Amino acid sequence: MDWLERAKVWFGVVDPEDVAGEESAPRAELRVDPRRRDEGEHAGAERRGRGRAGERPSLDAFAGGPKESLEDCLVARERGDTVEMRRLLRELDRGLGLRTLLRAAAALEAGDEGELAELLPRLAVDEQSWRRTLQVAAALGEASEIAVACERAASLDAPKWAVAWTRALSPDASERRRGLVELLVADPALARTVAARDLALEGCEGDYEAFERFAAFAYGRDTVRRFG
Repeated sequence: MDWLERAKVWFGVVDPEDVAGEESAPRAELRVDPRRRDEGEHAGAERRGRGRAGERPSLDAFAGGPKESLEDCLVARERGDTVEMRRLLRELDRGLGLRTLLRAAAALEAGDEGELAELLPRLAVDEQSWRRTLQVAAALGEASEIAVACERAASLDAPKWAVAWTRALSPDASERRRGLVELLVADPALARTVAARDLALEGCEGDYEAFERFAAFAYGRDTVRRFG
């Protein structure tokens, strides 16, 4: 993630998940952000739209697809428009990942067994299911749920920093201390960032080197928490 992508995430222009490499290679082309299209596909159109030196590029060079985001889904949910929320989730769904998880949750909530049956097999083969497991547990904030999720994620070969971070968010003081120690060993920069941002420990400051990991994981966790 270069400085421009980091700035887009920081100011809410795009979702961290869309630039942090969460999706596997086959899904990379399906990113939600309509402004970041495949260079090979659009390079010619962009060159044609540039014109002579000093001229503004043609607006056609910036034409994109739908502008909706997960934020729109959450706003629709908060105002009670679950029909619109589910429509948006269908449009944004990449086939795996956070959007698919939320779409399945919405289908379960609505009692839509047909759509749920379609989505569950996809979630079962998600190569990053450990991420969803930890994000959901961290969003729920229950000590018992976090303990179970950490064990399950570890069995799915989750990175040590992810397991340690989730454990560090446990309401159980001993588990929280254990998580912080493990995180400090696994990823000191991320440990400082979690201590500063998630735990608000006095005197701690976030580390810029850990921004990408923090933003991507925290975004999914916070989205699940907000989804409810």
